[in-house]
Amino acid sequence: MKQASRLALHRVPLDSFQRGHMAYRQSIADLAYARMRFPDHPVVGQLEGLLARAHSVIYQARRAKRRDWLRFWRVTWPELVRQEVRTIAAATLLFLAAAVLGGLLTVQHAQLERFFISNDMREAMRRGDLWTEGITRMAPLATSAIATNNISVTLTCWALGVTFGLGTVWVLVMNGLMLGAIFAGCWRMGMHGPLAEFVVGHGALELPAIWIASAAGLVLGRAMVFPGRYPRSVEMRLAARRSVQLAAGTIPMLLVAAAVEGFVSPSQIPGGAKAAVGLALAVLWLLYILLSRGSDPQAAEPSRSGSLT
Repeated sequence: MKQASRLALHRVPLDSFQRGHMAYRQSIADLAYARMRFPDHPVVGQLEGLLARAHSVIYQARRAKRRDWLRFWRVTWPELVRQEVRTIAAATLLFLAAAVLGGLLTVQHAQLERFFISNDMREAMRRGDLWTEGITRMAPLATSAIATNNISVTLTCWALGVTFGLGTVWVLVMNGLMLGAIFAGCWRMGMHGPLAEFVVGHGALELPAIWIASAAGLVLGRAMVFPGRYPRSVEMRLAARRSVQLAAGTIPMLLVAAAVEGFVSPSQIPGGAKAAVGLALAVLWLLYILLSRGSDPQAAEPSRSGSLT
């Protein structure tokens, strides 16, 4: 009790918390016995007061943590996205520029395809099939694998921000080049339409998630390169908190995108329906970002570092 009052509950040693929780449960039984056998004894009142304090420390802290978690999704994360919109725009433009470059280079130099499109993928396209056909037969397993891969790529974009942002830029550029080259290769083989139908549903969330996580990495890099008016160590701590929160918010986006990619994108439903799914997801996401408002000192704290844009 004294430790929990002096420290934040999550900083109390685990063994101390476990002993305290066991003592709390035992004291409840003792209080019931005391009320039955010695209802007028002063110890009963003392024990009631002690248990009331213990209950407040143990259970109200849990409720506060749940409220903080809900507040993160309702207020903090959308506010962070709005505050870092310039950094997100920079990451998006870098990715799209790399995609255009990859497409143009592949159109002009067809031999570049082999760096991005495997022999099996080319054979499938020659038969008039996409390499994604097999996903439909094992959608649940594929969804899990897709989510794991997308989260891994996205978190890599974020984590490489510690390389002064250079690693984040590298991953963004390489993924953009790959996407552009694949689309160009499919265009040469007349498969650009099926590929667009496959991507449009889940890409509406998957690509923005990658751009946002990359922006989170650039937030770290920005604090390292342009520390602003505070010492670099202080700027890094401030940027690290914002960066972690910004990247964490992309996880639900990637999970939803993986479900769409596993079940909707490879299905035989019309391309227009897939486009409608992608459009609906994009609109709902934008409404969530734009309309989720509230007073949150953590999210409302302005970035003190310089801007890369």
